[in-house]
Amino acid sequence: MADADNISAKRIKRRLGAAGIAVDAAQSEVLARFVEMLLRWNKVYNLTGVRGVDEIVDRHLVESLALRPYLHGATVADVGSGGGLPGLPLAIAEPGRHFTLIESRAKRVRFLRQAAIELGLANTAVAHSRAEHLRVEQPFATVLARAVAPPAELLAICRPLMAPGSILLLLTAPHLHEEFRDLAADFVLQPLAAAGPALKSSIVLLERINV
Repeated sequence: MADADNISAKRIKRRLGAAGIAVDAAQSEVLARFVEMLLRWNKVYNLTGVRGVDEIVDRHLVESLALRPYLHGATVADVGSGGGLPGLPLAIAEPGRHFTLIESRAKRVRFLRQAAIELGLANTAVAHSRAEHLRVEQPFATVLARAVAPPAELLAICRPLMAPGSILLLLTAPHLHEEFRDLAADFVLQPLAAAGPALKSSIVLLERINV
């Protein structure tokens, strides 16, 4: 694949920069290796429907890294991580936080574990489990998820991973954003403080509170 042969750190850095996402040279090197792995494994494991390098950067890396300003605390869970999105790009960009990638499908778990090894991500663990069945000793400060379930079901899946003060960061369809407002008494929809890059998805930030 000619496109896959032309994955350079400079290309990744330049395209992210054009979208308003800043990464340093070392991070762009690891992100380039992640994109190469994603494309290579995707041929067999069908990790994403996005096939080209620029498409992966524009859709997956930009959307993942757009969540970076809203991360809270030292521990982050990525629910239904799949191909490592958004968790792996954020783990690359945020080495001071610990990321747990939660995935139930064995083939994708194999990819995630191999990616963490090959990319040298000492801050990343992979949990082979459905999120609702995972038993955690300590709640996560931040929980990440794409729209893996209807809004009410998604809150029910993520709630056991959280405590009051934890935040839930979602990437969802823009028309679903307001459905999370007043959906549950223990989750408050918070405004986004910073203007970010233009995304196809909408970012939803929910804080879990005491009720």
